[in-house]
Amino acid sequence: TTDNGNYIVDCNFGKIDEPGHLESQIKMLPGVVEVGLFVGMASKIIVGSGDSSYELNY
Repeated sequence: TTDNGNYIVDCNFGKIDEPGHLESQIKMLPGVVEVGLFVGMASKIIVGSGDSSYELNY
């Protein structure tokens, strides 16, 4: 839970085919404050794991 007593839910459902649509649908649910989908916010993602990393460009 957060400092304010809110729940944090972290789930892995595999590949998301339409992240923008999913983000909109989740935000319409009563009680949802924010989602962890960052649609349209980045054109490059740097993924790090251990001593290696790789880039994803969109």
